[in-house]
Amino acid sequence: MFSTKTFDVVSFDSELSAARLETSANVQTTEIVYAADDTQTAETRSVGSQTVSGQKTDAQVDYDRLAEFLKKVTPGILEALDEAYASSAFDDYNPNVTEASSATVELLKRISTSRETDAQIKISDLSWSTVGGTLAVGLSHTYHEAWCDHLSAIQLYNLTTEDNVADAPTRTLETSGCVTTLCYHPTQPSILAAGLSNWDVLIWNLRNDDSVVPMHVCTHGDCVSQVCWRPRSVNDVTLLLSSSTDGYILIHKVTANFTTVESYKRFKIVKERNPVESVRPRSAGGTRERAAEAGLCITSFDFSPKHPSIFVVGTLCGGIYKCSLDSVTSIEGDTTLLDPVIDEYERHGGSVTCIKCSPLRNLFVSSATDKEIRVYNLDEHVGQRTISVDNTVVGLTWMIGNQDVFAAYGAGVCVKFYNVTDGKPVTHAKLEVTGKESISSLRINSKRDMLAIGDVRANVEIWKFPRHLF
Repeated sequence: MFSTKTFDVVSFDSELSAARLETSANVQTTEIVYAADDTQTAETRSVGSQTVSGQKTDAQVDYDRLAEFLKKVTPGILEALDEAYASSAFDDYNPNVTEASSATVELLKRISTSRETDAQIKISDLSWSTVGGTLAVGLSHTYHEAWCDHLSAIQLYNLTTEDNVADAPTRTLETSGCVTTLCYHPTQPSILAAGLSNWDVLIWNLRNDDSVVPMHVCTHGDCVSQVCWRPRSVNDVTLLLSSSTDGYILIHKVTANFTTVESYKRFKIVKERNPVESVRPRSAGGTRERAAEAGLCITSFDFSPKHPSIFVVGTLCGGIYKCSLDSVTSIEGDTTLLDPVIDEYERHGGSVTCIKCSPLRNLFVSSATDKEIRVYNLDEHVGQRTISVDNTVVGLTWMIGNQDVFAAYGAGVCVKFYNVTDGKPVTHAKLEVTGKESISSLRINSKRDMLAIGDVRANVEIWKFPRHLF
């Protein structure tokens, strides 16, 4: 079925062709056509105008009605202008927008207020007028062994528009005792109140250039520690508060354009016993003897800007008390003597030297001889934070620009700055007095961006301190 056969081999050669197929084609673009058009601007015309001259007629004025209108509106306008004295609406306004403002702290003037070499005189307090044009300097002897019978003075220095200050005061107000505290009225730049070591509280009206006699307000039972005008609103009564180491806070109404004064309220803190009464036996059970004793030695107090009737009081014992002007708690049935305390805060370990309420927050700061600065919430008993310092702080003040920053000064030549929000020091701003003496007083001039610093050797230094440093 199958058989085997053999065939011869068949072969062929492979061949690669290099020839390629090519085709030629022509491409022609469409012909471009150009066209030119002429343009012409629209026709313009000039048209002149001429005003018609009219004949002026004399206006008929009813002077009686005008006088009646002015008489009606003048009191309100004057009161509004008085309130505008304390306005800070234009504090940050700089009309010179082309010139860059200075950012350096500069010493403008150093003044030696005392020419006495045998007596130790210090700057006890400073106060700027509400418009920032006058600096009041209170002088006091450094030591008092007993009753103060020194003749002292308040020196007034005027600033020029170029921030220049003369070496000599423009006016000197003589006092029968050493000055302990000063306070210009917050809206009336010519009204100055002062407290003395001989227990008196006085008011000067400096509107007249002639020498003026002060109006006597009251006499405490001991050295006056602070005077303060209560912050007020429109149509509110003017109140002057004074505190003393006798433990009393006396409040007076000042009326009739600061020509009359009348007693309004008397406050006394009876929370605890006054150390100056240690020689007397403590009352066994009744409070009648306690009411006759002196109250706590009051060293400092300040009002809350958010609550005009609330103020905080610090004492020589280290106590801090929240008080109210509206308190009606009488002491042993005496309706003329009230206890203003409505709350109490955590105590300091030493005498309270200064209390300042924050202008922005519901806070206040306090300093004491225990070398601590504390930050308190007005509504909380325990301090929020404590700042330890190397030297005793005798005063605190809030700065301009950033009102969360406050300055602390006292036993030392440096002014330290702290931020109340975190309690940390502000290190980029430094200020050291050139006299190398301890600082006794420091006040801010917000209208001129200046600081006035007084020391324990009766020297005053005025510094330019730009608000935008903070």
